Amino acid sequence: MAEYKFNGKNLNQRKLALEVIKYFINDKFDQNIDYFRKQLNGRNFSSPKIIIDEEEKNEFILNKGKEEFKTRYFSENSERVFINQKPYYITNQWGSDTKGKGRYFDGFLNFARNELKYDIQEVNPHYDKESELKQEKESRNMPKEENIKIELKIKNIMLYGAPGVGKTHNYKRLITMIENGIDEKTIFDTISENTNTDNFDSSVFENIKKENRLEFVTFHQSYSYEDFIEGFRPNENGNINLENGIFKKLCEKARENLEKNFYIVIDEINRGNISKIFGELITLIEEDKRDIYEVTLPYSKEKFKIPSNLYIIATMNSTDKSIATIDIALRRRFTFLKMKPNIDLVPNEAKELFSKLNEFITNNLGEDYQLGHSYFMQGLDLEFVKEYKIKPLLEEYFYGDEENYKKALEIL
Repeated sequence: MAEYKFNGKNLNQRKLALEVIKYFINDKFDQNIDYFRKQLNGRNFSSPKIIIDEEEKNEFILNKGKEEFKTRYFSENSERVFINQKPYYITNQWGSDTKGKGRYFDGFLNFARNELKYDIQEVNPHYDKESELKQEKESRNMPKEENIKIELKIKNIMLYGAPGVGKTHNYKRLITMIENGIDEKTIFDTISENTNTDNFDSSVFENIKKENRLEFVTFHQSYSYEDFIEGFRPNENGNINLENGIFKKLCEKARENLEKNFYIVIDEINRGNISKIFGELITLIEEDKRDIYEVTLPYSKEKFKIPSNLYIIATMNSTDKSIATIDIALRRRFTFLKMKPNIDLVPNEAKELFSKLNEFITNNLGEDYQLGHSYFMQGLDLEFVKEYKIKPLLEEYFYGDEENYKKALEIL
């Protein structure tokens, strides 16, 4: 089997076909999945399908002994990728003819070179059985499942909304979708709909935590540049040492491992003094300045850049401070994703109360003060929730407005 060079790798026919397909999906990810399947499955050279969905894969495995399925080169070990949060499978058995004619591969190779304009060089045109067997043995020892890393253009995302709409909970879902290579539009549409927030694969998120690729911080009024970036701190011996802050440490980890995504979650970001905490780095967090612009840090005098594989996800309670008056530097550098209360997530016995209270609050205070659905999703007795969760919140909302407070209590 001939050997080829593509994407910096030397590959035999089977591995080249797989590498080109994965690269093609990554390269054309802004297209619809039907576009991929038409290109990869709908041509003569790919008569044995090379990318299938979960249902088709199960059908092939179930019927693999039947004549019409014998040329469908799929198995339980086919390569898996996620597209729009849905698993698809790419065969790892395709790329050479069993009879050695290679007609499917030759057609695909011409397509990759001539239509996709991919640079594929022939390194060794001669068949080398020993080399092929060695590569196949190595491939059997490699992990079979793989997620294509699709890098989002948006790096800074703000989840904001009223109390109890699931901002803190949804950041896990958001990170999982980024990690699975979901495109921006699907991510934002899914999070904005704010439906069932438990229907994501929590193992992906837990794996990110185990690999120390995630940090969680909460901003507050005394949080400082020294906590976040770097600064001088006293140690247990009474001496003063220069120490890196949590953000700088995570940036360094991300630069050392560019093949993976890293995440910092900033809860209650609007409660901190943004200029004081970020300092000169507020400019560098912009998407188009990642990996390019650098500054000299004031304490260490080091040159510092922010890597593009670091995502900053922040949450903001819209009742704490008006969206219109937040730090303009923060507003310009983040993409805002508003989360709204979802009555569909509220138990039936509380739906009418939930609806009437939020209508009253919206009419008198604005929609940023609505009750979130999570108040009613904690498995607590409804009377308990009304007395000890909702009533104190209403008292705070209508402080100094006795008339509207009494009307709200009547609804409650």
